[in-house]
Amino acid sequence: VPVQLTAESPAQVWAAVQQAKAPRLQVCGAVSAVQMEYLYHKKPDAMQAAIVDTITACKALCADVEFLADDATRADPEFLAGTLQAAIAAGATTVTLCDTAGSMLPAEFARFVQALYAAVPEMKNVSVGVSCCNALSMADACAIASVGEGVGELKAAAYPIDTASIGNLAKVLSTRGDTFGVNSAVQM
Repeated sequence: VPVQLTAESPAQVWAAVQQAKAPRLQVCGAVSAVQMEYLYHKKPDAMQAAIVDTITACKALCADVEFLADDATRADPEFLAGTLQAAIAAGATTVTLCDTAGSMLPAEFARFVQALYAAVPEMKNVSVGVSCCNALSMADACAIASVGEGVGELKAAAYPIDTASIGNLAKVLSTRGDTFGVNSAVQM
């Protein structure tokens, strides 16, 4: 369960996960104009401030804090870059780029990730993940393309509904991971 962008949520979620072997607090925040306004009822500055405040509160409780940039592929590039920089400065140890629309082809998604690495040099100091929507049946291919750009965490599901398949990703990475200098130990 991601931490909500409220003052109470970080402590509530921490109470539920603190005994885990490797606890991580996840902060999900919309970065596209449409989701900021219609889902969170916030303007960009208020959204970024809520994200930073929540990450700061989470970091006070847990060493491992992940920021999920929801709807990142439809975000204004400057706002997205600024929000990622602010999230990292606030203590996020992982940033995950969420392709909520699922409308990119693999090469486009790779260029998107590459452009963010160029715009946000701080991303080289944290773990970077992706979560790809399968609207065009491209989630697996986009996730693999992002590995070629340096992404180290792939969000996937064993029973994929509108997301990347853990089985497909494991098979591709175990067969062709050497292309990217990675491997998969997932047994399928």
